Amino acid sequence: MSSSAMDAIVELVELSESMRQAASLLADDDPSDDAAPRRPSTFLNAVALGNVGSGKSAVLNSLIGHPVLPTGENGATRAPIVVDLQRDPGLSTKSIVLQIDSKSQQVSSSALRHSLQDRLSKATGPGRSRTDEIYLKLRTSTAPPLKLIDLPGIDQRVIDDSTINEFAGHNDAILIVVIPAMQAPEVASSRALKLARDIDPEGTRTIGVLSKIDQAASDAKTVACVQAILSNKGPRTAAEIEWVALIGQSVAIASAQSGSVGSENSLETAWRAEAESLKSILTTAPQNKLGRIALVDTIAKQIRKRMKVRLPNLLTGLQGKSQVVKDELARLGESMVQSPEGTRAVALELCREFEDKFLAHVTSGEGSGWKIVASFEGKFPDRIKQLPLDRHFDLNNVKRIVLEADGYQPYLISPEKGLKSLIKGVLEMAKEPSRLCVEEVHRVLLDIVNATANGTPGLGRYPPFKREIITIASNALDTFKSDAKKMVVALVDMERAFVPPQHFIRLVQRRMERQRREEEVKTKSSKKAQDAEQAMMNKVSLLRLCLSKLSRQKTNPISKIKIPKRDLICRLLVLAAK
Repeated sequence: MSSSAMDAIVELVELSESMRQAASLLADDDPSDDAAPRRPSTFLNAVALGNVGSGKSAVLNSLIGHPVLPTGENGATRAPIVVDLQRDPGLSTKSIVLQIDSKSQQVSSSALRHSLQDRLSKATGPGRSRTDEIYLKLRTSTAPPLKLIDLPGIDQRVIDDSTINEFAGHNDAILIVVIPAMQAPEVASSRALKLARDIDPEGTRTIGVLSKIDQAASDAKTVACVQAILSNKGPRTAAEIEWVALIGQSVAIASAQSGSVGSENSLETAWRAEAESLKSILTTAPQNKLGRIALVDTIAKQIRKRMKVRLPNLLTGLQGKSQVVKDELARLGESMVQSPEGTRAVALELCREFEDKFLAHVTSGEGSGWKIVASFEGKFPDRIKQLPLDRHFDLNNVKRIVLEADGYQPYLISPEKGLKSLIKGVLEMAKEPSRLCVEEVHRVLLDIVNATANGTPGLGRYPPFKREIITIASNALDTFKSDAKKMVVALVDMERAFVPPQHFIRLVQRRMERQRREEEVKTKSSKKAQDAEQAMMNKVSLLRLCLSKLSRQKTNPISKIKIPKRDLICRLLVLAAK
């Protein structure tokens, strides 16, 4: 790569990092906080789009400077491959360092290529409709510090619109549309170009690459079409973007890696040779659009354009943020915050604001505050109900516990020891639900602390101070959690210890008293029934006696009364019933 192109890329990397930090400040993030999630910048992303066999992987290999990505029929890209490049000038042009987490390992391009081929073949086996991306992080001295994304051919089934949008839909990612030179006459109908137009209607981040120029060298019509496109004289849809011509199968890389040139600068020399070969084929094409060096310069140019588009909005946001800070300083008093006493006063005011919001969450149920009540009134009782009490009060288990507590037969006289052991065992089971309740409330309080800190406007203006408050509050909650666990266990132990014999005696006495009352009620009701039955029997006996006497008398004293005998008997029965 030419030194001017490398200098431009390095400057763009530094500018991209500055813009990322500015965006973090606008979002009230702390750009110096390594633990905070970083907002990824997509200015340095380059996504290759094209059909199967268009030469996408070969173009990206040319950018990398090593034939890392599989090419050809057996190396068709069947899953998104993300190559995160970092430039290390201390390495030789033939060295590649693979980084996995914090470890580094020097590898060869052929080993990486074969490994990728194996992973692609396994990832797209039978029954697999969509594959995850393959991520590589490489350090070389030959590649620009870009993130290259090699997507599967857009005419394959393994890729869909959602996958394309996931990588190419970012507003600042560079789109590299790769079209074989033999298809240059039909460039207006290229599906890859139409897709890029849909994603980037203005064409401000799209680059066209005409690959495999060497395969079209003998076709004069195709060469003429290629030269017209490079001169911006092609179809309107193609004339609105920048175009570069490359030799398809990375001949320059292959010759350099084989050592045919022989020097440490062999790769640089090979790229120049590629450009000279292209000049001999495309005699009327612009010289600054031929070869790998031209591609890097064009990518840097497009990245710079995207940054120029983004900078005005970013600067406007920073100016607005600066005005907010100035207004806040004016409200607090600039002289106040320029002294240690003033700084302490501001810190105390922010702490008070944080405390008020935290208490509002806890007391009113705002935010996640309602989860605290739900833990005590919902989940804790449910855990208590799920305790295996049936197994504990199983008859065999009760016998075992009573025998262990009282020995053989003393429980017939003094059963409180066995009962006490039973209750102690049940209360011991309540310790684990109590601890889980403490853990759950602790997690809710940690969420409330973070939500309160993020919802306190004053703390958002001082990210390091906000982070320190969250740390202090979290540490305090950890201490409270340990104390609370000890306290709930102590409360359970107190309940287990306070089970006096009088408690069981009163239980037995109350049970016996209840049984006595029930028996008295039964006795009273049965006695009333017996008395009523006896009275009825007495009356019936009296009636029978009267009737028998009347029947034995020859002269009936009441025969003179003219009352039918049936009516007389009925009246006697009524009198007997009364």
